[in-house]
Amino acid sequence: VNTYSDIVFVPGYAKGKAPYGRYAVKATVTPRSWAEDTVNDVAAMVVATPAYGKRLTDAVGAQNIAFGRAAGERVTAFGYPATSPQRGEVLLYCAGTSQRAPEGEQRVPCDLGGGASGGPWLAGFDSATGKGTVVSVNSHGAGDGGSPMYGPTLGKTARAVYDAAQRG
Repeated sequence: VNTYSDIVFVPGYAKGKAPYGRYAVKATVTPRSWAEDTVNDVAAMVVATPAYGKRLTDAVGAQNIAFGRAAGERVTAFGYPATSPQRGEVLLYCAGTSQRAPEGEQRVPCDLGGGASGGPWLAGFDSATGKGTVVSVNSHGAGDGGSPMYGPTLGKTARAVYDAAQRG
């Protein structure tokens, strides 16, 4: 299901600055189970290489991703909350140990607020290198947008989305 169009990804975005350029999203991949039943809240975007620029991974690198990781490890969740005063202009994060949650989800103590959806949960995050392993993504808060933050366990559906995006 393609819900949005005319999307641009801006790595390293902060307060209007685009230090690594802008990358047009040429395709999105979302599981049918999300569109029909609101389960498996994952998606992937495929970006185009600018005509006179570097491929995204050459410009900023890439994170590892793990599928089927159980809750119970320390994660750092990132996002751009739309709440005041940040208004989506500042990357924020929180860290904690993930816990199992109902319906194939995990939760972590975090109060990023609305707008942070899709931000990665990185296990083994190293602040010196900026690297970790994606084990989930921000999905929703506790109904009021607050703590805890919930994210899907990246299982076979997430793997299928990832594989489809890799094929472009």
